[in-house]
Amino acid sequence: MTELALPAGSLQAALVAFSEGADAVYLGMKNFSARKGATNFTFEDLAKLRRVALEQNKRIYVTVNTLVDDEQWEDLSRLLFQIDFIGCDGVIVQDLGLVNFIRQQFPNLKLHGSTQLAVHTIEGVKELERLGFERVVLARELTLEEIRRIRTACPDIQLKVFIHGALCYSFSGLCTASEQLCGRSANCGACAQICRNYFTVSSDPSVPASLSPLGRGSKEGWFFSMSDLKAGPVAKELEEMGIESLKVEGRMKSPAYTALASRYYRAVLDGREETDELDEALSVVFSRRQTGGWLSSYGRDKQDFTVRKTPTLGSTSFPSHRGIKAATVLLVRQGKAIVTLERDLSLRDGLMFFTKGTKEPIETVKFGISLLLDQNRRSITKAYAGETVEVPLPSGPLPHAGEFLFLISRHDQNPALLNENLPTSKHPLDLVITLTDDEVSLRSGEEQACFALSVSKAKKEQDVTENLRSIFSQSDTSYYTLGELTVENRTSLPLDELFLPLSALKSIRRSWYEQLDKGLARKLGEQIVQREAVGKLPLEGLPARKLLVTKEGLPYLDLKFLLSKLEQGSSAKELLFAGEALLYLPLSPVMFDEEAFFTQLEAIIAHLERQDVLGLVRFGLNNLGQVEFFRSRGLACFFDIYLYLANHQAAQLALSLGLNLVGGYLWMERRSGDFTSWPFEPTVVEEEFHPPLFISRSCFRHDSLLLSCEGCPHRGSWYVKGDKNRYHVIVEDCVTIVVNA
Repeated sequence: MTELALPAGSLQAALVAFSEGADAVYLGMKNFSARKGATNFTFEDLAKLRRVALEQNKRIYVTVNTLVDDEQWEDLSRLLFQIDFIGCDGVIVQDLGLVNFIRQQFPNLKLHGSTQLAVHTIEGVKELERLGFERVVLARELTLEEIRRIRTACPDIQLKVFIHGALCYSFSGLCTASEQLCGRSANCGACAQICRNYFTVSSDPSVPASLSPLGRGSKEGWFFSMSDLKAGPVAKELEEMGIESLKVEGRMKSPAYTALASRYYRAVLDGREETDELDEALSVVFSRRQTGGWLSSYGRDKQDFTVRKTPTLGSTSFPSHRGIKAATVLLVRQGKAIVTLERDLSLRDGLMFFTKGTKEPIETVKFGISLLLDQNRRSITKAYAGETVEVPLPSGPLPHAGEFLFLISRHDQNPALLNENLPTSKHPLDLVITLTDDEVSLRSGEEQACFALSVSKAKKEQDVTENLRSIFSQSDTSYYTLGELTVENRTSLPLDELFLPLSALKSIRRSWYEQLDKGLARKLGEQIVQREAVGKLPLEGLPARKLLVTKEGLPYLDLKFLLSKLEQGSSAKELLFAGEALLYLPLSPVMFDEEAFFTQLEAIIAHLERQDVLGLVRFGLNNLGQVEFFRSRGLACFFDIYLYLANHQAAQLALSLGLNLVGGYLWMERRSGDFTSWPFEPTVVEEEFHPPLFISRSCFRHDSLLLSCEGCPHRGSWYVKGDKNRYHVIVEDCVTIVVNA
């Protein structure tokens, strides 16, 4: 059965998700979570939820889905120890440095690949399978048919697919806008959501008008704001396809959202009929403009040039929660609106209307219903769809006749608070109890203790082992409980004739579990692994990354264009990036048509061989899906800027992949580091290098400017301006790249 996985930004949200039908939740701890702004979980919260999950046959996935530098490695190792101690059903990771570290130090933790890895091809999924991952969270940019092809080609690894919630403009893991503009890295859980900002657009005067049309739409708007994904209509199709888990986005959202999303998708998967009512309730709690995303609203099954006739994927007229249409304004008088209702309304429901803004073209006015008057101007507590009622308006801008009021909250939408005063899950420890005539010794692993205890002859036969098991199974608030019990009798009496005072045993039990918990606290504060200096492999140094950039500002070369030029007889030395004695060909991090990508790459390699320069070429790998191609051919390559080398463990993994690796760039958001424990010296990306802010499958021409696909050349160029800076928007083969202008 396909699993329904809900976001848990807090313990309350997790409990609500379970109570409303979710099979699993995914959550973050206080550190190393891609949603740093969520409430997130403490060690105690996780222990409580783990116990609930085990009792209810639910599953917990813990996100450790940020990049981690070496200075954070001690904190990371302590966190993983905590997670391993409590237990979970998988850890969702982005940083490749965690792969071998978790497998070696915490083998009980199952690896799940985060969507931050930007895995969107068959070869990318297979590479994670080779690395020992149990599950892959696929990129949100895939269509149903693309997912189907991956499922067919990769039957032995679990797949997880997003079905609801916010869509990022850029590929997850490839977005640098927040870090470049605000110093807040999306790869560290601190995304500033630049894609929800407001921009103005202008044509590029350096290209023909056909490549920079603006159309008749607005020249200002939220051009990089995506619609929200709602895949209820195709959830069953994903289940029938054999997708193991369906994922709802939203760890930053409320328990009310979690409750309704759980209820709605549970009803969809179970085939129940109340989905329309639940869908509406969920949209009231939170919804931007909604589409089926790339899953079912892209208008194409794959990356071809089929004319898209489905609704666009942007939410460019307003970037935030808009709720659902609730009423049409008939008249505004004396601070009140007379409206005709499209939906039932009650006192304390939340309403909103749009108004012309002062800083941005559209702003909102939000207010709660403090009074409802019927047509006879009698006060009522509830009104029904089709009725005409009077609603007080807040002071300030007013709506006009013919405009709409939107329902953005219900007075009763918040679920009842569930009890969080819960017992924690307990870690079973095998215990050896040794009895002598005047003391009792306890031993469990490295922990041991001795207590004075005089034994005497019992008046009747005793089952001492069972008595001790009963007493030490009761561990009260400790994180430990009794596992297997072994009793060693070294007294002068047979075991079944021993009398052990109950009050003394209870005191010993209390002291023993206090000692265990103190030992656990020490371990939680200890460093698991010491980083040590290692010898360095003499790999090649790489050129300054700013030298490997096209004149448009792209940090990789387009294979289709490159092959076309080579077929026309151009010299590779003129087309590739040149170092002092070598040539460099960095590859694109996105390759939706994987077969065409590698076919073009093979043809380019053949041209390089004919020009007798292949031995001089160094290929930059920017996606895990490119690893096997180069491993099988032994071609010289390097870890480029999108295969993040953030720490010594990631560098060790890079060397273990069987590549002819000549070097790698340090994670481009770090300008320095202590490389003592690295197996090779990475090349630091200089501050003057500016990668694209966004790399997106959303076509700027179609999804942002709302222009038709009919007659489109599948490329274009524009400029946009935010609060301060100007950016260049490039579309090539319907993929959008935004770079600094």
